[in-house]
Amino acid sequence: MRFYVSPESIFPKKRIIEIRDKKEIHHIRDVMRLREGAGVDIFDGCGRNYPGDIKKIEKGLVVIEIKDSIISKEDLPYKLTLYQAIPKRSKIDLIVEKAVELGAATIVPMITERTLAVPLKKDRLAKRQRWMRIAGAAAKQCGRTRLPEISDIRDFKDAISEAKGNKLVIFAALAKGAKPLKSILKDFVPAKVAIFVGPEGDFSDTEISMARKEGYMICSLGSAVLRVETAAIYLLSCLHYEYRD
Repeated sequence: MRFYVSPESIFPKKRIIEIRDKKEIHHIRDVMRLREGAGVDIFDGCGRNYPGDIKKIEKGLVVIEIKDSIISKEDLPYKLTLYQAIPKRSKIDLIVEKAVELGAATIVPMITERTLAVPLKKDRLAKRQRWMRIAGAAAKQCGRTRLPEISDIRDFKDAISEAKGNKLVIFAALAKGAKPLKSILKDFVPAKVAIFVGPEGDFSDTEISMARKEGYMICSLGSAVLRVETAAIYLLSCLHYEYRD
């Protein structure tokens, strides 16, 4: 069984891990019904795994005896950032989950001209915390050793300026002159790549023009008009297939 524990609760020199998070303790003790002596795999969210055995289980504490320390290599040879316009309803939950499974290092929720579900400022922290929980659960389930970052919600202008630090920026849009994804990826292995996926109704003409001015690659996903969540998963899957070791 695999569990996430923050680095400050891991003591390599003492060869122990102390789990005090109530939800993880409940999962270990009451859901999975693990007992002393059971083998577990702990990851710290920073790229390291700690195989070990449960040494002690109490109401507010689970102690793991560390057997080994393993630095894991991520699947993708580059850092991937997804800039995702916030869609309606709970679609963003699915996008966050699948983006983590497909290797996104950072997910940036974004407000564009045509974003319909603009969160109130008072609700944004709670939403981000929810997305972080979803991302953490997805990383735990799929075997990733690094927790992805979920950024604060960005306005489009801030997001498009921020993305300049990437070697390749793929801007998916229903626009004239958009290049097929296959031609964009051909013979190109970036160290850092960013993907922009718009809201229902796509990016506006103004936003597409701004992306062109920055030199970003305007990308076509084919003749079919994909749903927001499908577009994100499709792009991430293509990158995963093209560049995964």
